[in-house]
Amino acid sequence: MDMQNQPYNQTFHQPGPNRRSERMEATAMTLGLIAILSCTCLYVSIPCGALAIIFASLSRGGGMTYGARAQLGLILGIVAVSVTIFLYGVSFAIALLEYGSVEGILKASSDMAGMDYNELMQQLMP
Repeated sequence: MDMQNQPYNQTFHQPGPNRRSERMEATAMTLGLIAILSCTCLYVSIPCGALAIIFASLSRGGGMTYGARAQLGLILGIVAVSVTIFLYGVSFAIALLEYGSVEGILKASSDMAGMDYNELMQQLMP
């Protein structure tokens, strides 16, 4: 095969098949929507947001750019995880300000649950 007579793009740049996954793009977008709609539920928002980011990244199929749905899923996943962490951080900071310490928070929650604080601490710290 004579390489000198062929144009540059035929010699070195052979376009391969489109390896993007439309199903992963749709999955990333769906999980991103679920994550953003459930920002107040830690056990749903964080896993769905993380999976949206992962599926959006995997949907590229080795390409350098994201599809439109993958971009939306990626953005929604990042925003959902960020907002969830922010909300829980702010609520923990407010609880610390209200009760003074983590021990104060535990004492207040044990009082609300009707448990004895000393029993609870003995169970936690053997």
